[in-house]
Amino acid sequence: MVGTLCAVTILIFLISSCCNKSTCYPSEQRQKVDSIVKTAHSIKELDKLYKHFEAQGDYLGSIVALREIGKFYRNESKFDEALRIHSECLKLAEAEHDTIEWVQALNNIGTNYRRLGVFDAAQEYHYRAWRISEESTDTSSMAQKNRVMSLNGLGNIYMTIGNYDRADSAIRLALIGEKAIGSYTGQAINNANIGSIFEHKKLYDSAWIYFRRSMELNKKANNKLGISLCHTYFGLLYEKAHQYDEAYKEYEISYNMMRAWKDEWHALISLIALANLDYIMKNEERALQLLQKSEAIAKKIKSKEHLADIHNIYYKIYEQKGDYRNALKHHVRSAALQDSVVDMEKMNHIQNISLRIERNRQMEQVNRAKKELASERTIKNISYGVFALVVLFLLAVLSLMYYIQRIRSRNHQALKQASSLRENFFTNITHEFRTPLSVILGLSRNIVDDKKTDNDTREKLLIIQRQGNNLLTLINQLLDISKVKSAVGEPDWRSGNIATHISMIVESYRDYARTRKVNLQYTVKGDILTDFVPDYINKIMNNLLSNAFKFTPEYGKITVFLWKEDNRLKLDIADTGSGISEEDIAYIFEPFYQAPNENSTIGTGVGLALVKQIVDSIDGTITAESTLGKGTTFHLAIPILHGKKRYMPVEPEKTSNTPLLPQESQKTNDSETTDNDNLRLLIIEDNSDVAAYIGSQLVDKYATFYATNGAEGLEKAQEIVPDLIITDLMMPGMSGLEVCRKIRANEIINHIPIIIITAKITEADRVAGLEAGADAYLAKPFNSAELRTRVEKLVEQRNMLREKYSQIEEVTEQPDNTPIDRNIESDRRFLTKLTDRVYIMMNNEKEIDVKQLASQMCMSYTQFYRKLSALTGHTPTSYLQRIRIRRAKQLLDRNPEINFRDVAQQCGFTDYSNFVRAFKNVCGITPTQYQRGYEED
Repeated sequence: MVGTLCAVTILIFLISSCCNKSTCYPSEQRQKVDSIVKTAHSIKELDKLYKHFEAQGDYLGSIVALREIGKFYRNESKFDEALRIHSECLKLAEAEHDTIEWVQALNNIGTNYRRLGVFDAAQEYHYRAWRISEESTDTSSMAQKNRVMSLNGLGNIYMTIGNYDRADSAIRLALIGEKAIGSYTGQAINNANIGSIFEHKKLYDSAWIYFRRSMELNKKANNKLGISLCHTYFGLLYEKAHQYDEAYKEYEISYNMMRAWKDEWHALISLIALANLDYIMKNEERALQLLQKSEAIAKKIKSKEHLADIHNIYYKIYEQKGDYRNALKHHVRSAALQDSVVDMEKMNHIQNISLRIERNRQMEQVNRAKKELASERTIKNISYGVFALVVLFLLAVLSLMYYIQRIRSRNHQALKQASSLRENFFTNITHEFRTPLSVILGLSRNIVDDKKTDNDTREKLLIIQRQGNNLLTLINQLLDISKVKSAVGEPDWRSGNIATHISMIVESYRDYARTRKVNLQYTVKGDILTDFVPDYINKIMNNLLSNAFKFTPEYGKITVFLWKEDNRLKLDIADTGSGISEEDIAYIFEPFYQAPNENSTIGTGVGLALVKQIVDSIDGTITAESTLGKGTTFHLAIPILHGKKRYMPVEPEKTSNTPLLPQESQKTNDSETTDNDNLRLLIIEDNSDVAAYIGSQLVDKYATFYATNGAEGLEKAQEIVPDLIITDLMMPGMSGLEVCRKIRANEIINHIPIIIITAKITEADRVAGLEAGADAYLAKPFNSAELRTRVEKLVEQRNMLREKYSQIEEVTEQPDNTPIDRNIESDRRFLTKLTDRVYIMMNNEKEIDVKQLASQMCMSYTQFYRKLSALTGHTPTSYLQRIRIRRAKQLLDRNPEINFRDVAQQCGFTDYSNFVRAFKNVCGITPTQYQRGYEED
């Protein structure tokens, strides 16, 4: 609902913005155009720029160029040209709806009329400029400057017609605006105008203050025109004070500066002031010379205002000389010019315009007040409506939040109840597991201790005991996690020296560390007395030390460091083992997480989860840092507690620790055989007991070889070229699937059947195994009879293929429409490649050497012997002999007249008798008998 109101507000804003169709040029674009135009220093250059902008369709550039051309004409007192150019500029600005240039054009036209003495028209243009500036929403510095210029123009007009109060109001408003935009030049002009008002009112002290302030500001702005005008103002005040010498100096400075600037309109003011001062000082001749020069300039620029002042001074000089005829003539001219500048009709017109402007302003204020009142009422009504909607929305939100909170509370209760049921079930089921395990372990122990038990049975029972103890340890840890998590039972808190207790735990691992050739160090900084749960500390230390021993190699180092810091017990356990990767270290405390590693032992992912649960339950923290290949360090921080309740002291005899030592599995030994004809079986399994069990089921028929991980298994497979491979799926380093893929990609061993045995029994896992190249997939726990049957059937299939290859006369390509097993196709390619190699050697009439041929096939002699025997059932020598005799038969079939010795030589036989003997062994008849039989046919 709030979103809808926001959307409506934005829509109204956009509509109102669209209605105010105004072109808004970026300030950067205006500055760029101004900087280009300012490079022109003459009307000709400006006119060239204007035409360039017009040709490019750059309206802003055209407007700015026209504005500056008009100013050039005005400064040269060519007011008619200035009016024409600025009027054209005004039309372009209005067409473009460019408010800033529009207002500037109006002010420029008003200034032109003011210089010409047409004050009623000047007032209209300055007032229009001021109105547009007031109504505009543009707050840029240029827009503010335009408003100030409008007020300055109006103030100057009011000053000229003698309405000093209205002039003072306008100019002071302009001064406030100039201060806001920080313009020294503008402030200087306004201070000078206010000084002029005080001078007209004969308040000379106040005039001095404002004129001097104007001079300071002009100097800050480096405004030479303003400085020269201030010298004129100073001369006027000195003249009023009858300090004529000082006044003359100031007027001369001003005139010289104006003449250098070629500003004839302003220069006339100083020149007329000098002539008047010469008249006062009785320097009549010099006064007349100055007046003649002034009259010529005034006529040139068509300034009636200045001509009126000039003829008035003429009148006073001739009257002083007694030349009354000339005095009268100039007096009449002065009066006529003065009346033309400000006659009564014009004065009334100006006053009427002023009154109309004032009435319009009052009407606008009344209308604005009415609109504001109506707007306030509308806003008030909208505010009430919005407030009501917001209240309704908040009530809806609160109701929704209350409903969600109730749902969450209900779900939380349901989850809590389900968690409690799950944990109770988990606790009960783990207890139920322990009962049959106790019976299994007890009976196996009794049978092992029985002296009548034979050694073979005793070894199998020891495997049962090891695996049973592993399962019992896992069940106990799962039960401990359940207890800690669900707060089942009260922990047995004790009070004592925890450093001594941890020392006892570390010492229980000392003998095992010596047998493993691992340096175990324990360092403690003083005694640490605290309340603690001995069973918790035992489990924490056992799991962390067991992990450290599991992954630390021989001659490695395990360090236990204990100290007290800020009322917390700090414990570091560091090892120099294989380390944990950065990707895995964040997850090691999650239940059942198993990080992939190269170590031969994969854990259950329960021990560290139990440690984390215990540490969290006593408000401690545990973190780990590790570097691959360098080791791992666990950091524990446990609060040192001294509870209100007085706990019993630690009893060492009741809190003794049984170390959680990694189980030593049964060692597996490869069969000792050098006979390449024996059937060989490679078992890749990281659990030695499982590997030994699999081997025990097959050792009576096969020579068994073992590997503890995928990489080792792949290397051993290439070395011995077994007849069958049995592999686990989940192994450290290279997985069983990766082993399958690498075997199928290796030409030496890609013919070997593979059986995967794993606990992962989902349909997806089975499909993934078969896609990787496995021939059979068995799930743990497996039936030994099924395993033996699978092995026998795969060996039997391989024998059938061997017989097939041994019976075919040529290795040919299979037709395209006949489906081919992936393994059979790779075998066919191998035999085809081998046959091609043999034919090349025969064509070169070389003696065929088996070892050289094996090298050309990129195999050792043993690998070549094992692979060829597995595929064809023949030894390499026997199979090569068959290829050569096949070639001999082909030669005899093509050319029955061929000499037998040539055939023997082409088939790689250097001794003819060996050729005859080999032919008879393969074909059962001699070459002569074969040729006769062909002729009889």
